Amino acid sequence: MTQAFQSPGFAALAADRAVETRLVDDRWQAVAWDLGTGRRRVVTDRPGGVHLSEIEPDGGAIWWFDADAAGEGRWLREPFAGGEPGGEADGGTAGGEALHGVPRGRPYGVAFDRTGALAAVAVGVDGVSHCYVGPPAGEARPVASAPGYLSLADLSPDGRLLALGGRPDGDDAVVLWPTEGRPEARTRAWPGAPQRLAGNRRLRLWPIEFNPLALREPELLLVVEQDERYAVATWRAGEGLRRYPGLSFDTEISAGWYRGPRGVLIQHEQAGRSRLLLADLGPPAGRGTPEREPSARELRTPGGTIHDLSSAPDGTLHCVWSRESTPPRPLVLRPGTEPADDSAPERDDTSRTRRWTPRPYGRIHSFVSTPAGPGPWPTLFLVHGGPATHDRDSYDPRVNALVGEGYAVVRTNYRGSTGYGARWQHEYGHRVGLAQIEDLAAVRAELVADGTALAERTGLCGFSWGGYLALLALGAQPELWSLGMAAQPIADYPAAYRGTTPALRELDRQLFGGTPEEVPERYRAADPRSYVHRVRSPVLLVASRTDERCPPDQVARYAADLSRLAVPHELLWVDGGHYSRRTADHRSVLAAMVRFAGRAWPTPAPRTPRGDRPGGPAEPVEGGEQP
Repeated sequence: MTQAFQSPGFAALAADRAVETRLVDDRWQAVAWDLGTGRRRVVTDRPGGVHLSEIEPDGGAIWWFDADAAGEGRWLREPFAGGEPGGEADGGTAGGEALHGVPRGRPYGVAFDRTGALAAVAVGVDGVSHCYVGPPAGEARPVASAPGYLSLADLSPDGRLLALGGRPDGDDAVVLWPTEGRPEARTRAWPGAPQRLAGNRRLRLWPIEFNPLALREPELLLVVEQDERYAVATWRAGEGLRRYPGLSFDTEISAGWYRGPRGVLIQHEQAGRSRLLLADLGPPAGRGTPEREPSARELRTPGGTIHDLSSAPDGTLHCVWSRESTPPRPLVLRPGTEPADDSAPERDDTSRTRRWTPRPYGRIHSFVSTPAGPGPWPTLFLVHGGPATHDRDSYDPRVNALVGEGYAVVRTNYRGSTGYGARWQHEYGHRVGLAQIEDLAAVRAELVADGTALAERTGLCGFSWGGYLALLALGAQPELWSLGMAAQPIADYPAAYRGTTPALRELDRQLFGGTPEEVPERYRAADPRSYVHRVRSPVLLVASRTDERCPPDQVARYAADLSRLAVPHELLWVDGGHYSRRTADHRSVLAAMVRFAGRAWPTPAPRTPRGDRPGGPAEPVEGGEQP
């Protein structure tokens, strides 16, 4: 889904200054926002757009990440009022290096100390994560380096400690790394060497941010998953990790410090909807009284999804909100007051329902959108990527476009999706892909049986990991699907693993329990190329030659397989890498999909009685030989 804006980033020490990432002439750009005057100034004019921007705590300068098509680049910096860095403000858009001496790489995070006198960045270079610190626009010095993927969560308010996040269930789930290597650092509460908080199969950890008001003793906020619950937690050097059972939830949460000494704002995601809660952790233990167990109170918000959220220095919450019938819009919340209820759904000709499909291992949740009037309809499953994300009660222009063409559109939160608890996300063994397409098949069977979907015209449309599932299902379940459209997909899983980014290789190792060399049979069973000889329906492939996540060569090989097997298909090459920063690129891909589906399923569509045609899906071959 494409939004026109994201929530602002506010300067912690300058209440009237913020940075936004907004669509400007169809491209994302960094925008400086002066809240006092209401003036917005477009800071960047990058042909490929800008996705990451930050503002220094005192509001003096804007940072943005200047990336190439492969996602590599460096942080640039410009004074808030414009002009050359360090020069007179003249409204120009030139930017200088934010930290000198940092190599080009992938952005793994940026943070500032309390005053903005010290900045920290993490970059990925050739499979290694590096952290640097230095004064903004000054010389950087390296302070941390580790193989693989480590993201920078935050820099402590005093600038002496970095919080880095690795694999949530790994030995480096949380790494606390001093920024000073001098011997006297060892006399502080933390050691001079990095301190690691390890996760495991039953405990997962995510570092969030340091308490900006805890100036004498760093206090880190975390989210912990344990015993199928997600809880708020804190770490302090003298106490270690402390969990708060009163702030525990059955599905995923995110959190952040919010006003007051130890106030916390929590966003809870459940079954495709968002809610916000406030809690006060109270005084820390060890000051004469035991730490009390906090509880949370819910803020009133409209039903739907909060896509993005930030807090202004005065406590006002700035959200990007939508629901299925309402495009994304800004939503400003002031805790303690009632929000303006301007969220009435817009009228359209689409019927929207939510389905729960029962299975022995749980219920599969789907959002189903159909044209007005009676069915059945030709039906497209719009398969979400990830897999660790989920479809929501939120506006998706692709759904409206496809329903407008006469298709029913199904968005299914298969196993592996977030928003339905730890068991739903993790407990399907290492049957990567196979468990997910079983869920898609179960929902399809229900929709065919109740007269929603035409049995002969059910297809799959997916992007990234959703495109991967579309290709896998076309070969592993050829009797079920009569059309497949996959954009930027994984088409050859072992090859994609070797060519993708370090962060995604780490994700694949979690999903499969190892590398293609360590568990080759699992990768073969999950590989679309293992089943390509069974594909019989038309296939549209969309790929980019600069895709850093799903490399183009493996898509081209899959297309060559289809040519050899005389399967009708089209391979469309596009610009913009894995996820273009130009909305026009997304519209052109959707238009290509609409045209391809129209040719594969020419109107008028045949009307079939309820029930499916004879013959069940072909069984996937676990560990089958690759053709």
